[in-house]
Amino acid sequence: MDLLQPSESLLTGRWLESGKSVIADPVCKRIEWLVNHHLKKVGSSECGWDIFFTDLIDGRFWLLSYPQSHLHGGGPPTLSAVAVDKINNIIMV
Repeated sequence: MDLLQPSESLLTGRWLESGKSVIADPVCKRIEWLVNHHLKKVGSSECGWDIFFTDLIDGRFWLLSYPQSHLHGGGPPTLSAVAVDKINNIIMV
């Protein structure tokens, strides 16, 4: 699986219809791999829906969120780079 590139700042997953079911697109699968195998969790928001990670290779911080709250489970994931000053109010792990 591809690591995060310096030129990337936003990964937005989508759900695709496949017959009678919905499947995750390749971006969803990449986000899942990154948060499970590459990024280090550093904390979460008070509500627990927003999870913050750091990339130990380049030091950037990343936010895993589910911005489509009207969909089941918050919808597909989004992984976005965030500035250090935007993570001051997180609950650290």
